[in-house]
Amino acid sequence: MDKFLVISKRIQETIHSVLGWISAAMLVVITLFALTEIVRRYLFNVVFEWGQDAIVVGMIAAVSLYFCVTQVRRSHLIMDAIIQLLHSRGHFKIVGLTRILVSAIVALFCTALAVTGLPTLNYAIVRELTTYSLIIPLWPFYLILMIGFGLMGLVAFLQMIEDIIAFARGEHLHSDIELTTDV
Repeated sequence: MDKFLVISKRIQETIHSVLGWISAAMLVVITLFALTEIVRRYLFNVVFEWGQDAIVVGMIAAVSLYFCVTQVRRSHLIMDAIIQLLHSRGHFKIVGLTRILVSAIVALFCTALAVTGLPTLNYAIVRELTTYSLIIPLWPFYLILMIGFGLMGLVAFLQMIEDIIAFARGEHLHSDIELTTDV
């Protein structure tokens, strides 16, 4: 079990550092491009036809990658008040079981989104779908969304196994609750 926990932490740290930097870089570049487009539009009265499409598609893609980073931190879909209330009242087993249940639901949901996105990706490639400006193809955007949700499902699955191990060891009975959790 300890070997699994070490491997799981390594995978999560790698995903956190790599996707964190990629999504942050994407967000910075796209924000700078958006500011450039604003200056071009209002000072020079000129815009790229594809600029707005690139900004929208790029922002959504960067955010979808960052969802996985928030899942690694367990700061995605926070409902702290309920968990802290249960923990403060001494319902440690319910908190432990809730963490397992929520991790399982997130893993199933995100994995389902990634897997069911395959036909959409294939459709976009075959039909050569593009954005409204007809310049930017949509399939890379769909692929990034699938990767983001797939990795988020993987992280949630690893966290579910970690939660099961912690519950089986009884760590939920004597540990302080985290300030953030995905429950």
